[in-house]
Amino acid sequence: MLDPPAAPLPAGALPEAPAPPAPGALLWSTVTVDGRSVTYGATGVGRTALFLHGWGLRPHAYRAPIRHLGLVGCRVVAPVMPGFGGSRGLPSSQRSFAGYAAWVGRFLDAVGIEQVDLVVGHSFGGGVAIQFTHDVPTRAASLYLANAIGSPTWSSHADRVRTMAQRPVWDWGRHLSTDLVRSPGLIRVLPSVLSDIVPTIMQNPLAMWQTGEFIRRADLVGELGEIHRRGTPVSVVWSDRDRLVPRSAFDDLRRAAGVEGTVVEGSHGWLLAQPARFGELAIPVLAQLPPSAGRAAKRRRREIAPLA
Repeated sequence: MLDPPAAPLPAGALPEAPAPPAPGALLWSTVTVDGRSVTYGATGVGRTALFLHGWGLRPHAYRAPIRHLGLVGCRVVAPVMPGFGGSRGLPSSQRSFAGYAAWVGRFLDAVGIEQVDLVVGHSFGGGVAIQFTHDVPTRAASLYLANAIGSPTWSSHADRVRTMAQRPVWDWGRHLSTDLVRSPGLIRVLPSVLSDIVPTIMQNPLAMWQTGEFIRRADLVGELGEIHRRGTPVSVVWSDRDRLVPRSAFDDLRRAAGVEGTVVEGSHGWLLAQPARFGELAIPVLAQLPPSAGRAAKRRRREIAPLA
């Protein structure tokens, strides 16, 4: 069942932050952002983490990775971003990484979280995570990127460099389908993935197309370099059979972040097939943070009612 509508808050009052669910449990709730109901999942206790999903999906397809992020000591919140899962997209003027990053800030305001210890993003969500961490450095203490969008490089050779903007749309689609069909570890989660992608494309094809267009033109290398210069801990992870985000793009991002990067076995959606590994890879970046005592965000708590 859905939560009943919340009464307006008194002037100056902070909204209540969600209460921690039982270890390993992923519970769903709703909150109002920009006058619209937003579904989000929450799990775990410990450091506050924000998980941002990939293009065409919802956090529901990432249940296992989100749970494992919680099991390594994180209190994770994972919203359905605008335009996905049947939700209304952002206005055209805000349909950019900067627009999505600003929306993330308003979502955190709505759930009563002032600062996030770890911002995590997969694919498209990785691009949003970079932009958010860059634009609001006081709200993001560290960054964990998994096969993130953000480099303009499609392929790099001695004689020429081809950009993502030059990459035809059909090539993205071809590799997306190959990623799903030829990855044995993803077969068990395929129904969940398709239940996210198909309705999203069918219900709002124009918004999905427009989002895909600004993804193709993404260049967040400069923003990630600035995050590195600020001293923000960053982890950049990529999988060796990813054909959506090529090796050259991974190299651009890891160099900008000032890290060697981590290469795991798998395709673009490796974390769906290897959720425990995904959770474990959060530990090194969390270990770089100072003790959280005394710097917890001011927040009140409310119970999360599971959605039917």
